[in-house]
Amino acid sequence: MLEFILHLVVSALLLMVVAKIVDGVEVEGFVAALFAAAVLGLSNAFLAPIVAFMALPVNILTFGLLWWLIRWVINALMMWLTSAVVTGFKVANFSAAFWGAAVLTIGNVLVSLIF
Repeated sequence: MLEFILHLVVSALLLMVVAKIVDGVEVEGFVAALFAAAVLGLSNAFLAPIVAFMALPVNILTFGLLWWLIRWVINALMMWLTSAVVTGFKVANFSAAFWGAAVLTIGNVLVSLIF
């Protein structure tokens, strides 16, 4: 349980970093970032696999060579969806979600390398 809470707090902090780096991503405070991190985690856990399954034909047509790009787009869609649900977390357009997902992924990889 402690690991889950720590992961949620780190994800919220990373969302605040994303808001500072990427134009078009706004977080109104830590509480909004915490709710956005929770919703983003839930959407990545439950909706992203469904979307990835729907993208399977594209993945097969490209022989899996564009898997990373497909996953990046799915992460951007989940971030954009989260902004529609969470008050205080705004993503202006898909481009901001796309680059925000990239920064968030890089941040998560760096944090996972440290811990």
